[in-house]
Amino acid sequence: MSQLSLRNIAKQFGNTAVLRDISLDVEAGSILTLLGPSGCGKTTLLRIIAGLEQPDSGRISAAERVFVDCAQGIVLPPQQRRLGFVFQDYGLWPHLSVRGNIAFPLKMAKMPAGEIRARVAEVLKAVQLSAHADKRPEQLSGGQKQRVSIARALAARPTLILFDEPLSNLDANLREELGQEIRNLARHFGQTCINVTHDRREAQLLSDRIALMKDGVCHQLGTPETLFRAPVDEWAARFLDAGNILPASLLPGCSKDATHVMIPRSALLPARSDTSGNSIRARVLSSLFIDDRYEVTADIQGHTVKLYATQQFHPGQDITLTWAGDALLHFP
Repeated sequence: MSQLSLRNIAKQFGNTAVLRDISLDVEAGSILTLLGPSGCGKTTLLRIIAGLEQPDSGRISAAERVFVDCAQGIVLPPQQRRLGFVFQDYGLWPHLSVRGNIAFPLKMAKMPAGEIRARVAEVLKAVQLSAHADKRPEQLSGGQKQRVSIARALAARPTLILFDEPLSNLDANLREELGQEIRNLARHFGQTCINVTHDRREAQLLSDRIALMKDGVCHQLGTPETLFRAPVDEWAARFLDAGNILPASLLPGCSKDATHVMIPRSALLPARSDTSGNSIRARVLSSLFIDDRYEVTADIQGHTVKLYATQQFHPGQDITLTWAGDALLHFP
C-alpha cells in the first residue's frame, strides 16, 4: 500500500526546470532514497514534500491526506503534514539533554506528560541511548548525536520521516553500522522514510528502493540490486560505479548496436592460462589485499578496469582476463 503518492510534480526556478513531471509512490513501511548528482533536483523534491518549497504543478498525498494539489489550490503547511526530519548536522538543541531534545516536539504538541515519558523511554531504548539520557549533545559522539535525532523523529510517530544525508558526517565504519540501525528501526516501528543522498553506498545501505535522478527527472527506479546489476544506460552505470565500462569494439562477441559494454567487477576474472573466445590481455597497475581478496586494477588498451582475485599480481605484469558472455551489459 502506498504511504506517499507524488503525481506530475514540476518546479522551475527562473528559466531553469529543476523538476519535470515527477511521479513516485512510496510504499508504507519502506525506505525510498532519492539518489543523484548535485543539481539533479533531489533536495528540491524533498523540500517540496516537507512543505518548504511549493511545486508549480502536481499533487502530493499521504494516505487519505492531501499535502499539495496545485490544480485545486491546496497547500498544507509543514506543521500540519506530521513529518519527522533527520538532518546531517543533527539539529539538536545544545542546552537540552538527550531526553529533553527527544521530548521537546512532544511538549510543543501538548501531549500528556505520562505519554511523553513513555515514548521517550521507548525510543531511547530502541536507539540504545538510555544510559545517556541526561547528557547534553556536546558530550556525545557523532553517531550518538544522530541516534538522538532519529529517536526524536520516531517519538512523534510521524506520517513519514525525511532523511537529508544522515550518514555523511560519520566515518566509514560508523556509517555502515548506523545505516543498518536506521533500516532495523524503520522496520521495528513500521516507519516509512525518504532519504536524500549523492552517495551510492549510503543509498545501498538504507534503501528498499532507489529513485536515481538526473536533470530533474526520475532516470531509473528500482531496488538497489536492480540498479547496480542492470543500470538503464551508460550514464547510470558510470554514476553508480556499477562495473567496468569499455568500448564495445575492444571485446569479442559484442552486439553490433552497442557502443559500450559493462562487465561487473566480480565477472571479470584472471584466466588460468591463455584462452580463446571471451578473453583479453591486460597489464596490472596495482594489486591490493583488502578484506579477504585482492582488488586488482589493470589497463586494457588505455582503459582502466577493476576486478577481484584470490592471488596477488604485480604492477607491470601482463595477464589474460576472461568473462562469461552473458555477463556483459550492452549500451547502445
